[in-house]
Amino acid sequence: MPELITDFYRQNEWANLALIETCRALDDEQLDATAVGTFGSIRDTLRHIVSSEGGYAYRLGNEPSLRLQRDDPWPGFDALAEMMSAAADALAGAARDATDRTIRVGSDAEPYDVEAAVILVQAFHHSTEHRSQVLTILTTLGIEPPELSAWDWGLAVDRMRRA
Repeated sequence: MPELITDFYRQNEWANLALIETCRALDDEQLDATAVGTFGSIRDTLRHIVSSEGGYAYRLGNEPSLRLQRDDPWPGFDALAEMMSAAADALAGAARDATDRTIRVGSDAEPYDVEAAVILVQAFHHSTEHRSQVLTILTTLGIEPPELSAWDWGLAVDRMRRA
């Protein structure tokens, strides 16, 4: 049986990669579309999700093979998918090996001491929130969004079967 704690990050990876795959078919105008109440354009939100996941993994002491920096240009879908999978591997490993250690985050002017568990929960929550925003934008464009629920993940990875 797979490790329960890593399932959260594997489902998160699966949903993020499915969203990236859906967005590959979009043209530049659609990728630059946004909607009220969302983070920004589809392109900016995907970049933000991937960048943040790498940042969370980095804070936990796991350096994904590639990580977007704040000012990096749009890397393309292949690079996004590669970075997403590297971050998922790092986050799943960090979750498996989590301790009650405290990590210093923030700026020198406003530092925070954060338990590792808070960063792990934030990584999962953050992607879920922003995926929802991209799905909203897709819907406003008249594009059928992918099904990204845990139920769909269970079916996709053969952890749930029709009786």
